[in-house]
Order: sequence, then C-alpha cells, then structure tokens
Amino acid sequence: MRIVMSIVLAAGVLAACDTPSPEVKANRAMTEAALKTAQSVEVNGKTFRVAHVTERNQALVALTSTPEPYYTKDVVAAATAVTGCKGEFSGGVLNFLGGDINTSDLQEMSTKVKDFKGWPVALKC
Repeated sequence: MRIVMSIVLAAGVLAACDTPSPEVKANRAMTEAALKTAQSVEVNGKTFRVAHVTERNQALVALTSTPEPYYTKDVVAAATAVTGCKGEFSGGVLNFLGGDINTSDLQEMSTKVKDFKGWPVALKC
C-alpha cells in the first residue's frame, strides 16, 4: 500500500509541475494582448513587429520582413520608434543562447528560441 501511495503522490507532484502558476498565466495573457495590438515599423530597410507590453514596461520586437541579419541596435530603434520610450536591449536570453549583445545576428539567434515572440526591450518612458 505504501508503494501505491508513493506512486500516486509522485504522479500528483509531477502533474502539478506542468500547470503554470497564476503569474505565468498573467504574463502570457499580457504578452498575447500586446501581440494583438502590435505595430509595424521599418528600421534600416527591415520591417519589425513591435508589441508594447505596458504592464511590464517592455516591448517585444521581431523581424517580419524577409529573414536577414539584424542586430540589437535595430531592435532598440524599432521599439523606440513605436513606443516613444527610451529602449534598452534585455540581453538575458541572448546571453543564455551564447551570443554577444553587440555583434550577434539576432535573426540566426531567434531560430534557437522555441515559440519566439520577439526580443525583449526594457522601456523607460
């Protein structure tokens, strides 16, 4: 009986691990809402989608034109153009992927991210 209870308890714990917390659900909802109202902007001949997540003072920026190299300066310029706020590239994900914040081709790096929504840019408005 103890073995059965241990298995049931372990299964319950593992099942709970797949359930997102309320904070995660709220963040996903904010992101999805921002993506629905995203705007397009052209920077250096490339078209970007900019989703302004106002609750997090953040923009999510993704290239929507033909895949070609682009860099952090392009992403920040796109976020600034759409939001009117000063942007700062949030390099945490890029660092995790092993890229250099100043020289990495973000087009190539974005293909390594599952369900890529855009590069995060912190905003100061």
